[in-house]
Amino acid sequence: MISRGTLVAALLTSCVFAQQAPAPAVEIDRPLQLPALVMGDLGAALTAPAEWSGEDWQKLSLGALAVVGVSLALDRPVARAIERMDRHSYDPWGKRLDTLGGVGTVAIVGGAYVTGLLADQPRLREFGSDAALSMLVAQLCVTIPTKFVVGRSRPYDEQGPYHFKPLHGGLSFPSGHATQVFTLAAVISEYADDPWATAAAYGGAALVGLSRLEQRAHFVSDVVAGAAIGTLSAKAVMLRHRKLRANPRSHLEISCSPLWTGQGAGLSLAVKF
Repeated sequence: MISRGTLVAALLTSCVFAQQAPAPAVEIDRPLQLPALVMGDLGAALTAPAEWSGEDWQKLSLGALAVVGVSLALDRPVARAIERMDRHSYDPWGKRLDTLGGVGTVAIVGGAYVTGLLADQPRLREFGSDAALSMLVAQLCVTIPTKFVVGRSRPYDEQGPYHFKPLHGGLSFPSGHATQVFTLAAVISEYADDPWATAAAYGGAALVGLSRLEQRAHFVSDVVAGAAIGTLSAKAVMLRHRKLRANPRSHLEISCSPLWTGQGAGLSLAVKF
């Protein structure tokens, strides 16, 4: 069930982006174009590390060290403080914010895309497609694989913040809810281009992150890592989409041709993005 808060957030998002704006030079996000766009985004995300420079790897290393530093400094004391806290008055709000970080973001983004499509509002449709595909890239290419590889136990498992069982353990690190809401916040910030909208978007995302701590579903470093993944993924996807809208030749190309070998006949499939 979608909460009233989610519906209000969806309505406000639609109002912000429903204003008329010039159509893009190239439309890339009509329904029939989405499969190619999804494949291109995922392919670009998976192959991006091969093109990173030494400076890019240095930034990634510094980011990882920052997350480790947060973990060492805050994970255990914050988890203990929350465990001792009487959360009765906060728990209902935490659960509502949990919903916003899960199905709520899907409702907002999906509603924006469908509304933009039906009402012929290119800006709103672009917002919906950019946010949806940013979330897809962040979750499928980074957050979900990392969860399984790291195998960190959740706070409610009572194993402490440093219990890891790679490939067979918990799914605490990084936070999927934080990934989701900070992805949305980054896209809202880009489209609204207003400091108050940016503050509201990231402030709301931070509240969802706090709710995950209050629900004892994550440690602080889980939320910090999820926030970084969501924000950076959104910026990378939006940059790619801007280039595609400005230059049709940079769009995904799929070609198929017959293939003959000594063993028989077949088809050769080539994908370029």
